[in-house]
Amino acid sequence: MFYKYFPYKEMNYKLIILYGFHFSYAFIFSLAVIRDIIMQLGFNGFINASAVITTVISYYLLHFKHKQKTATILTLLVAVVPLYTLIYFNPMINLVIIYVMLLPLATFFLFKFKLAIQINSLIYISFFALLYTIYLNHPDDIILNNLKALINISFASILITSFGFLYHLSIESTLNALIASNKQKDLLLKEVHHRVKNNLNITASILGLQTKGKDEITKDELLKSKTRIEAIALVHEMLYKHDNFEQIPFNEYILKIKALLISIIKEKQNVSIDILNNNNITLSLDKMIQFGLIINELLTNSIKHNLECENLKIIISLQKDNNKYKFFYTDSGSSKVTSEVLHTENSLGIRLIKLSAKQLDASLEIIHNEQNGLTYRLEFLEEAVAKIEAQT
Repeated sequence: MFYKYFPYKEMNYKLIILYGFHFSYAFIFSLAVIRDIIMQLGFNGFINASAVITTVISYYLLHFKHKQKTATILTLLVAVVPLYTLIYFNPMINLVIIYVMLLPLATFFLFKFKLAIQINSLIYISFFALLYTIYLNHPDDIILNNLKALINISFASILITSFGFLYHLSIESTLNALIASNKQKDLLLKEVHHRVKNNLNITASILGLQTKGKDEITKDELLKSKTRIEAIALVHEMLYKHDNFEQIPFNEYILKIKALLISIIKEKQNVSIDILNNNNITLSLDKMIQFGLIINELLTNSIKHNLECENLKIIISLQKDNNKYKFFYTDSGSSKVTSEVLHTENSLGIRLIKLSAKQLDASLEIIHNEQNGLTYRLEFLEEAVAKIEAQT
């Protein structure tokens, strides 16, 4: 539940800090409102309550509207405006002046280096102007007449600003080195997947060449092996074409598999594939290879066994409910093969389907209905797949 409102795993360090400021502000200013109510400080309570409301609005813009720049500016304003207002209207006893010293840290955390320097300069100029105004209006202010306190505040401000300055430089330097390293690794990974895809396609092409002059049975088996290799090659092709090397869009992969098989089968056939309610699910490399083999076999069987069917309709669905995946494949063709025959059949295609299902640690169910055709159903847990991937 907490991760839903603070998805830190998907953020960079600046965004994490920005979320942290929102949570901290909401907590601190809420406590300040409670304190002001107890102490009957009506004006202070109004200022702090306004800060809480502004923080909530800023969080809404950040988390739900993804307006990071606007939220960053609001975060700075929430830090500056209430503090300066409370300092001005609470002379003699106000110690919130101490919090002003922490503002440079916020700017160095949230803004780029040059902009942070400019904002800090503006904060200090306005702060000194505020103190001078208070001195003119309240010359007997305790803090302003305490030279030692002013010197200590100045030293603390310099120390904190220096820390923010050096912290920003160190983080930027480390981050730039990591970005450069990651770019190099991404290029290497893309090259690896590209080479693997090319090698698999070469192997598939060799099998295609071997079909020439062969009898129909041998030719058919070679073409099936060719599509199996190309199904795996598609996974690597999609990986090097996408920025995310760990996740492959399930819908996109199915459409590519369909196009591949239709191009191989020369007979003209109207095949419609509907992908239902999978909510743009993506799968990892290992999962997608297993699914690629399964879907390749299922589509191959559906198309091969229903060549006389004018309108072959295939429905594919992959749903994720919490940590459970549910996969359905329905073939509405006219094939009379029964589920009992498929369960007992020992062909390479059926064995590959069962082996891939075993690799996913999935339960496989094959259902035959005279009206709706064949249905394949797989169910597996996300944790089980993760464990299998770790073992492999």
